Amino acid sequence: MAPYTTDSSSSRDYHVMSAAENRQKVKPLTKQAFNAVLLLLVGTLFGHQANSQQINNSVSVFSTYPSEALESLCSQSTLTASCSEDAIAPTTLINAIQTTRVFSALTPFAEGSDYELLIANVGHSEIDLSSQFVEFTLQWRGIEIDSAMFNTAQRASSKDQLASELVMQWVEHIKVRDIFSTRYLYSALDASNYESSLTVPERVGDFTKLDTQLYADPFSGAITRYTHPSYEDALVDVTVYPILDSLDKEVNLLLNNQLDQDYEKANSVASAQQLTLSLSDPASPYSVNPTIQGWRLGLKAESETADPIYASTYVFRKEDKFVKVATTFPTHFSDPLVNELITHVQVPKESPLMKNIREMLSKQIN
Repeated sequence: MAPYTTDSSSSRDYHVMSAAENRQKVKPLTKQAFNAVLLLLVGTLFGHQANSQQINNSVSVFSTYPSEALESLCSQSTLTASCSEDAIAPTTLINAIQTTRVFSALTPFAEGSDYELLIANVGHSEIDLSSQFVEFTLQWRGIEIDSAMFNTAQRASSKDQLASELVMQWVEHIKVRDIFSTRYLYSALDASNYESSLTVPERVGDFTKLDTQLYADPFSGAITRYTHPSYEDALVDVTVYPILDSLDKEVNLLLNNQLDQDYEKANSVASAQQLTLSLSDPASPYSVNPTIQGWRLGLKAESETADPIYASTYVFRKEDKFVKVATTFPTHFSDPLVNELITHVQVPKESPLMKNIREMLSKQIN
């Protein structure tokens, strides 16, 4: 795997390539209220659940060359008929996928999606439409996460009908295995299992845990939200995500960089909302106890027509993870809560995914 960043301003936008990229070669010419806003600095997921009846992930679709396994499956099906590549036109298969309306954002022959679906098909001559074979390979940022082959042995009146039958077999496959779920993605990539290995308290002060959710991007980790029974706008979010850098790098520099990025995002949001952003507490080291040291940032947003709005952010390192705590109130209220909360947070150990990435980074540096 050879990782690289897709955005030089953020080391959290990682694209990883795998050996699958060498095996699956795309055919030429075809691969084509403000406090709540401040909490978007850590990208809250709450209140934005996906439609269970439709896959909302953006998926790019391309035609690809058949694998040896697919060609072998076709050749073994008959001793007389030859196997032809693209016996069903790629556009016919893609149209069949679009007709299912399973995907809300399917982009044929266009790059730009984390998910890429590669379709290869072989089949017998025009005289015999009964034996057609197709392979669907799904990748996430270049890493193969699923591959499945299907065939049809029924006579059909048209290749449109054959394409529909093959596509419906694949659609059933991805639904049964829940392949586009975040849980499946994390498992397929060997990312950290936050559902089993992340520990956070059920309560902190007067705040109660609402839920823990996974980000669609494993490099963004998991987020837990706490709410207050009396104050709807009082929120505490705890985000745990891997450090996308060498673990030998100086901790204070890593933590300070996270807050610098948050401030830049907050400043952009404030400008768009015509608010004046200021530092109520500039980024600086923050000590919970001798063994837990982090950094803290306090922000204040003001306008001529509303009371000031506060947001506080704390970031710590545990294992190979950042633990970021964001609140919608000033630091003198947040500090006691954060001090209580952070001592009870236990994070997953380094995942095989991140271990591989860091090994590759180390080789590139050396």
